[in-house]
Amino acid sequence: MNRHLFPIRALCALIGVTWFVPAVRPAAIHAHGNSEIVLFPFDDHSLPFNRGLVLNLVQGRKHQRQDPQHPNKPVLDVGKPGDPDYPRVYFYGTVIQIDGEYRMWYTGHDGKNRQVCYAVSPDGVNWTKPRLGLVEYNGSKENNLVSLDGPESMHGVCVLVLYEPEDPDPERRFKMLREIAIPGVSWPVYAAFSADGLNWKSLPGNKPINPGFRIEPSGLVKFDGAYYVNGHSNAIRHPIPGAQKRSMQTFVSYDFENWSSAAHLSFRRDNIPPRPILDFEGNRGEQVHVGASLWNRGNVLLGFYGQYHNETNDRRTSTCDLGLIVSNNAINFREPIPDFKIIPAHEEPDRTEARLIQGQGFQNIGDRTLVYYGIWTSVNYNNPTGVRIATWPRDRLGYYTPSPGVTGAHCISAPFELPRADARVYLNADGLSPDARLEVEILDEQMRPIPGFSAAEFSGWTQESGFRLPATWRTRDNLAGLKQPIRVRVNFAGRDAHQARLHAIYIE
Repeated sequence: MNRHLFPIRALCALIGVTWFVPAVRPAAIHAHGNSEIVLFPFDDHSLPFNRGLVLNLVQGRKHQRQDPQHPNKPVLDVGKPGDPDYPRVYFYGTVIQIDGEYRMWYTGHDGKNRQVCYAVSPDGVNWTKPRLGLVEYNGSKENNLVSLDGPESMHGVCVLVLYEPEDPDPERRFKMLREIAIPGVSWPVYAAFSADGLNWKSLPGNKPINPGFRIEPSGLVKFDGAYYVNGHSNAIRHPIPGAQKRSMQTFVSYDFENWSSAAHLSFRRDNIPPRPILDFEGNRGEQVHVGASLWNRGNVLLGFYGQYHNETNDRRTSTCDLGLIVSNNAINFREPIPDFKIIPAHEEPDRTEARLIQGQGFQNIGDRTLVYYGIWTSVNYNNPTGVRIATWPRDRLGYYTPSPGVTGAHCISAPFELPRADARVYLNADGLSPDARLEVEILDEQMRPIPGFSAAEFSGWTQESGFRLPATWRTRDNLAGLKQPIRVRVNFAGRDAHQARLHAIYIE
């Protein structure tokens, strides 16, 4: 017993005061500036409670035989001889939609230098390389190189871009972190700013943001007023000297210029005590390759990390799939299903090396989700590279379905604040029928049904599937007038309830 607590309890008993401990209020979900809250089954912070449900993750589709709309090849390939992105294209890059157009920053390797290149697309699949006329290369400015500090090309191994149109300084509405390769200096990362995303200016003083420590980054996000970048780093060491493996470490800044040298160990796959150390070879084993690229969905961040495997200490024998991790604060990440390959490296359409690299490229376009990635060549540098896509039906990266033989299966969200007073609830679901139903209830914070929003009053749907099925009740089609915070409960009902799949809940 706490030695300070006993006298207080004794005093309360003497003077006739009832002793009580205030209830701890669970943290509410917030949209963090987004227009909606998204509850994914694989986010056990936002959907913490379930009865009798099984979580399934879904691998991305990389072939036309899986997705008839897939191009079955890289969506952006290497350039022609003499171009800055010939003979290799790497996608430690970024894709952003701006004013109805998709924009891409990636790195081209001409055999000597890795320089930042630019491409645009009307639909996220068909890309062109505009002749920007900014940088002279091989005697011509007819190329797609962006510029840095005037007419110079921008060198970069990775290039992470944020677009903040609300920044009061128009010269800083595009923000970039880039890692470059300097002989004798490992992994310096530099910040830059731009008004248009094409003409960039270095951070004043042109000093790296990571003096004294290494970081090889792949994820950059602004979340809850702060900037976070992650990658594999040596800022935090293994507790046993010499046993260091690649792990995901996260750094923070509040102005994009001054970054912490202290990191948080966000995610790791290697053994730490009391689990035994298996070896002291840096390239052997299960590791996190270059951190995780991040998709900010408001209340949750989806991270696609490099799932590195190697049975030897020779990097040429390594393979790298992409795995899924999630976070609700941009610092602490967890893996919903350990070691699940959300984008597997095997069987690329052009049979290139089985080493995927993750980029900051995530888009929901129509009824599909597109995730952009690239190839890391290590054995034969002439093998195919290029920027590629994996696809899913929109937001269907995972789902809940009832365990066999379970009745009364359901899930309940964490409490949340409404993003707007007349918010509505939608479900992304399939496999529905009169005998495989989903019912939506609204509960108060203490999980008590709110009159007018019970399962008995739920109207249901006639569709078998829908990416955005609106939840309605007999007299209500929105949540206006409800006291906050509230919760959403989804029931799986009917004789064939096990056929229903819940992919996401949206509160818009």
